[in-house]
Amino acid sequence: MTPEEKVAREFVSTFNRSELDAFVELLDPEVEIHGMRGLKKGPEEARSWATKKPGGVQQTILIEACESAADRVLLEVKREWRWEEDDELAYTDELFWLFGMRNEKVLSWRPFEDPEEARTAFDA
Repeated sequence: MTPEEKVAREFVSTFNRSELDAFVELLDPEVEIHGMRGLKKGPEEARSWATKKPGGVQQTILIEACESAADRVLLEVKREWRWEEDDELAYTDELFWLFGMRNEKVLSWRPFEDPEEARTAFDA
């Protein structure tokens, strides 16, 4: 496992456990999170993005596959959405998460629903 793959896996792990201080430590000062609700820049906006609101359905990320090339890591992930009240599975979906890395820190994160689009971005 490359150092970059280890950081990407730790990004997922700290996100899942809501360990926000450890999550932020993995980020480059110029990090960009390209989330579904728009672009977040910097560690504090990334912290806000990663903060789970209580109640309803909560997501847990499961890593299905991981590969790296130079300064990029591509994860194939499955998201499990569970009801917080009783941990019952609400639904699952599959995504690809592309990380840009710098000095073994996350410089950018972007999700993709389309595997071909993710592969093109990874190979660019």
